[in-house]
Amino acid sequence: MRMQTLGAVALPLLFARCYVYTPLETVMPRSEVDVALALTDQGRVEAAHTLGPALDRVEGRVAQVNDTAYLLQVSSVRDIRGVVTKWSGERVIVPRAWVGNSYTRRLSRSRTYLFAGAFAAGAAAFIASRALGVGGPSSQGSGGQGSGGDNQ
Repeated sequence: MRMQTLGAVALPLLFARCYVYTPLETVMPRSEVDVALALTDQGRVEAAHTLGPALDRVEGRVAQVNDTAYLLQVSSVRDIRGVVTKWSGERVIVPRAWVGNSYTRRLSRSRTYLFAGAFAAGAAAFIASRALGVGGPSSQGSGGQGSGGDNQ
């Protein structure tokens, strides 16, 4: 049961590493796109009232976008020290004047292939170790110190 719980927690965390952020290719991203917005100095100061103090980056899903602002369902914010705070999809307006750079979340094929290969190798090694009996409980006796009748 413990291995199942560990797997249920570890696999999603590992799969999350298969994504990378690349510069946004358009100034008007469509709704439902995951973005990361790097804030300017002015943005840090202004965002302190709604998002928190000393923020470096806001991540979330675009709900709406227009010429002056993004409406984001915020998933997390990162401060200038690198501390990440998770959010649960609250909608926040982020004016474009606060944003220095915009990024979109994309699946990294190379990281995904690397992860899949490592996972397959680990699974094969685990199965082989169980099939060969390596690392399991010993099936041998206690080395002749038992209560046999012939040892006098």
